[in-house]
Amino acid sequence: MLKKTITALSLLCILAACQSDDNSSPQPKPRKDIALTRAEQEMMDLGTDFAFRFFNQVCKTEVEKPNLFISPLSASLCLSMIANGALGNTLSEMTDVLGFSGYSLEEMNNYNKKLVEALLDLDNTTQLGIANSIWIKQGFGVHDDFVSVNKKMYDAQVQELDFASPKAPGIINSWCAGKTNNCIPKVLNEIPETARLYLLNALYFKGIWKNQFKKSDTAEEAFTNADGSKSTVHMMNLRDERFNYAENEYFSMAELPYGNEAFSMVVLLPAEGKSLDECLPQLNDERWGEWNSSLSSSALNLKLPRFEMEYDKELIDDMMAMGMQEAFTPSADFSGMADEDLFISLLQQFTYVKVNEEGTEAAAVTVGGMDVAAPGPSTVIPFYVDRPFIFLIKEKSTGVILFMGKVTKLFITGSCISVPLPSDTGFPVAGGLSCFDRQPIFQRSIQSY
Repeated sequence: MLKKTITALSLLCILAACQSDDNSSPQPKPRKDIALTRAEQEMMDLGTDFAFRFFNQVCKTEVEKPNLFISPLSASLCLSMIANGALGNTLSEMTDVLGFSGYSLEEMNNYNKKLVEALLDLDNTTQLGIANSIWIKQGFGVHDDFVSVNKKMYDAQVQELDFASPKAPGIINSWCAGKTNNCIPKVLNEIPETARLYLLNALYFKGIWKNQFKKSDTAEEAFTNADGSKSTVHMMNLRDERFNYAENEYFSMAELPYGNEAFSMVVLLPAEGKSLDECLPQLNDERWGEWNSSLSSSALNLKLPRFEMEYDKELIDDMMAMGMQEAFTPSADFSGMADEDLFISLLQQFTYVKVNEEGTEAAAVTVGGMDVAAPGPSTVIPFYVDRPFIFLIKEKSTGVILFMGKVTKLFITGSCISVPLPSDTGFPVAGGLSCFDRQPIFQRSIQSY
C-alpha cells in the first residue's frame, strides 16, 4: 500500500496588541457579547478545559526553560482542521481531547466558524485577523470533501505548489509574513521530498491597553526569580487605577483590558508565601470559572514588568499524554484526507510575546507534520508583579483563551526586559522595537519533517 505524507500542517497564531502613538485612533465602540446556544456554551466550556489541561501539561513537561507561552485557541483551530480528515478511533481521540466529544464534525465546524466570525467583530480599536491556507504538492490526491469543508468552514485558501522548486518555501513563508504583519516571517527552510501538504492557521491581534502606562513612570526595580535570585527589571507603574481584581487561597488576580474591554490580559500572582509551582496545579477549568466570576472593580497600585520572550515546544508527547495518541502513530486513520496511510509526525509550537507600556504583542507558530505510515475592598490594593506569575489573554463574554504564559525569570537587555533562552535555541535577543519596525525575530529556520 502506497503511503503519502502531509509533512507540515503549520499552525500560525499571532497576537500583537500594541498601542499607536498617534491621536487618530478611533474611539472604542461599546463592547458586545458573543451569543452562544446551550450546546455552543458547552463546547466553549470544554474548550476552556482543553486550554488549561494543555497549559498544565506543557508546564509539566517543560524542564529546560523557565518561561513558557502557548496558544490554546490556535492549537484547537489547527487540530480541528486536521480532524476533518480523521476517522474512527483517531477522530474520537482528537475530538475528546479538544472538547468536542459527543458532537459531530459538522457541529464542531459550525461552532468554530461562528466563534471566529464573532471574534473578528468585537472591538473596532482592536485589529484581529484569522487566516487559513492549504498548500498541496502538485499531483498529490487530497479528497475533495476534505478540501471543501476547510474552505467553507475555515475560509482556507487552497493552492497547489511545486514542492520541488527551491522557491516553494519562500512562497509559503511570504504568506505567513503577510498574514502576521512580518511578526513571523519564516516557518520553513526547506521542503523534504516526503512533504505532501501544508495547512496553516494564522491569527493576528493588535490592541492597546484601556488603562495605559506612562513611560515616565517606568523604573528599574527588583524581580525575584523562582530560584530566589533577584534581577533588575523595567517595572511599569499605574497608581490608584481601577481594575477587576480578586483574591483566593492560591492567587491574586488582576484583569487588564484592551480597547473596549472585549479582550483582556489576566495576571495571576501566587499568594504570599506560596510558590508558583505550588499554586499552578490548582489552576483548572472549574476553579477558573469560580475565580473569574469573583473579579470585581478595585483600586490598584499596579506594577508589571516590561518583558519579552521567545519560546518553542514540541507537542506530540504532550498531546499523547492528554489522550490524543493514535493520530501520532502509523495506525492513525486519516483516510478522510487521502487514500494513503498518514499520521502526524511533527507538532511543534513557536511563540513570541512582548508586554510594554502601550500594550501586548505576541506571536505563535505551530508546525505540524504528517508522514506516511510506516467584590473589592475600598482601599488601594498593591498588586506588584515582582515575582513569578501566570498570564493569559482572553475574550470577555465567552472566556475563550487565546494565549497563556508563565514567567519565572527575567533580566534586562537593551531597552526591554527579556527572558533567558537556552544557548542552543538560535534565537537572537530582541530589542525594544515593536513588531512593525523591528527586524524579523525568528532568524532560525523551522524544520519540517
